[in-house]
Order: sequence, then structure tokens, then C-alpha cells
Amino acid sequence: MTPSGSSPPIPVDWRNLIHPGRDLLNPQQVGNSSTDEHIRRAISNAYYALFHALADSNATALIGTPSDAATTAAWSRVYRSLDHTRALRELQRHQPEFSVQAQGFAKTFSHLQQLRHSADYDLTASFTAQEAMAYLDRAEAATLDYTQTTTSERVYMATLTLIRPC
Repeated sequence: MTPSGSSPPIPVDWRNLIHPGRDLLNPQQVGNSSTDEHIRRAISNAYYALFHALADSNATALIGTPSDAATTAAWSRVYRSLDHTRALRELQRHQPEFSVQAQGFAKTFSHLQQLRHSADYDLTASFTAQEAMAYLDRAEAATLDYTQTTTSERVYMATLTLIRPC
């Protein structure tokens, strides 16, 4: 447990992954044009924005806003418990059950996870700055839509993505 009087956890703000991703694609920020590494990093940022938005949503849906050492420790544990593979599998499996906004988030999560793997590990994959910018835009739109879902749906998605089925 965290010591009493400790600061509440500060989640990764998904917007702080989208904006630097866009900066990597902005010629005024990086020189004449974005390098292949800039483009790949921007795609990775797009996926990680979704991942951290889901981790934050899960912790907040299940624990609420931490108010003491115990809830701070619990919130942090839930946030850190999100697994990429399980989240992908469960979001895909249960996607038809979700609202339109949550379905869009699940589809985008799946697509961007696949793209992130290609961007990070497939040296034969080729991407343009325009494609990477479109992926960042999709990540932003899907996350904003997801934040409009009901609390009960976010609780359901948290349990799906965190708890192993019986």
C-alpha cells in the first residue's frame, strides 16, 4: 500500500500521446519532413492513447477517484492490470454487445494494436505521414466517443478486459 499522505496516481493522459504524435508529423516541428521513425512512433502513440484511456477508464469505473492510501493503491493496481492481449480478445469477443460508441472504440483498439505491432516490429511495413495522422485522428475520435458511454458500460468493459472469465 502507498504511504498515507501520498499523492493520488496520475494516469497517462491519452491526449498527451495524441498531441506529440501529431508533432512528430509536423514539418515545422521536425524539419523538412517526418522520418520513418517519426511516422512509426506516431502510429504507436495512437494505439497507446487508446490503451491508456481504457486503463484510466477501467480504474475509475471500478475504484472511483482515489481518496486515501488504500484506494490509491487499488486504483493503481487496476490501471496497471490491463493486458494488451486480453483487452484485444475480450473487446473483439463482446463487441456486438456494446453501444455504437464502445463498438467504435473496440474496433479502433483492435486495428491500431495491429498497426502498432507492424510499426514497431515489421521493418518491411511502410506508412505515410498522412496515414499516421489519420490513425491519430481515429484514436482521438474513438476515445472521445468512448468517454460518452454510460458508466455501467465502462464498468462492464473494465470487468471484461481485466477479469478472467470463469
